[in-house]
This record gives sequence, structure tokens and C-alpha cells, in this order.
Amino acid sequence: MRCRWLSLSPLLLGLGGCYISQLPDPNDVQGAQRFDAEIMQRNIATAYSTLDLRVQRGEMTPQDRDRHIKELVDRIAGYIKPDDVRDAEAWRVADIYRQAGDLDNAKKFYERAIKVAKTEDRRVNDTLQYARVLALAGDVPGAVAKAVSTFDAPPKEKAPIMMACLYEIVPAGLGKGHDIELADLLEKSISQHMQVQVDPGSAAGRTFLETSPIHIGKAWERVMQIYAKAGRDDLLRKAIERRDKMADKAGKV
Repeated sequence: MRCRWLSLSPLLLGLGGCYISQLPDPNDVQGAQRFDAEIMQRNIATAYSTLDLRVQRGEMTPQDRDRHIKELVDRIAGYIKPDDVRDAEAWRVADIYRQAGDLDNAKKFYERAIKVAKTEDRRVNDTLQYARVLALAGDVPGAVAKAVSTFDAPPKEKAPIMMACLYEIVPAGLGKGHDIELADLLEKSISQHMQVQVDPGSAAGRTFLETSPIHIGKAWERVMQIYAKAGRDDLLRKAIERRDKMADKAGKV
């Protein structure tokens, strides 16, 4: 894929000097000609961080931040030449298309990324993001099925499952005629989260163990909200019973 790096500069100038420093040297001919999906992802992430700071300082509204980010992502997505994308960068390109709202291309590249994934971590994360895109596109049953397909991951690779269901897949799919199925998915993902194995001696492991109760609580709360909003008091009562049993079991470990 070829990319005209310099054409990004006018847009990036509005994001602050620290963001411009993340771009490749435009005088580097080889770098200037090559679209690097990893660098583009890094630029988008840096833009988020930079603009979030400006929002916190009252220099910009959240709406302005979102508009600037959308403009940046759209510009970057426009530089992608699908036929030139290598297998190794398929998931990164899919992420960029998802952020740009190009769901058709996002689905295409997530499908490819899943097929060529060389690790369980990559397969699980790409499958969950694919499920997210399906939910955004209105295919909630497909999204649920894809999310469930990650449940066979080994315990050390299950950490992303509930988080993706809670914060990405379920919100993307609500209100599209399958809310009960989404609540069921979310509840099942809680059980997946309870099976996660981490190294308690590592910083990441400690953070996971410290924050898990918070996220699990939010997941149960969302399950209850969905059942209550749907008027399914029967499912709500059963879910409460299962939550209490899970909490009691966890307390005895």
C-alpha cells in the first residue's frame, strides 16, 4: 500500500505539536511511500490521548474531539489499498475501517485476520472485534455466535471476552431486536471471566485481579437492566439467583 504522508499534516497540525512528532520522516523516501498500519494506529491513539487532554482542560468539547478523530480516521482509511494489505496487518486495517465506520471492509479484513491468526490472543481479539462489527451492522445473532466461538480459548487467553461483550458488543447490538440474547451472552461471558488465569506476580495480573470485581459487577448490572427493560421479571429473578450463587461460591474460594 502506498500512502502520501504529507497530505496528513494539515489535519494533524490541529491536534498539537506532540502528535506531529509521531509521524514518519517525510524525507525518508521508503517510509513516505509505504502505508504502515501500525504507525497509523499509533497516530490515531495519540490523537485520542491528545484531544482527550484538551477536553479535560476545557479547550475543546467532546463533540469537537470526536469530529476531529473521525476526520483523521476517514482520511487514513482513504489511503488504504485493500489489494495491497498483507496478512500480518489485516487486523490493524480492519480496526481502522471499523473506526471509520466502513463496516463492510472491516468485516472483510477481520475475517481474513481470523483465518491467518498465528496466536490464540490474536484469534480471540480479532473474533471479538468482528462480533462487534456484526452487532454494529445489525447482525446481532451473528455477533453473539462469533463471541461465543471464543469461549473455547484456554484460560490464559479468556481475559478479553467479558470486557468486549460488556463494553463493545452488547452496547453495539442493543435495541436491534435481540436484547435478551445479548443479556444471555453477557451473563455467559461473566463465567468466562471467572475462568481467566493470570500471573498474580505481574503488574498486569495484579491489575486484572484488582479491577475484575468492578467489571463483573457492571456486567451483572447491565444484565439486570436489560431483563428489567424488556419486562422479563422471570429472567431477572433467575439472573439474580445465579449472581448470588456465583458470589457465594467466589467468597468460599
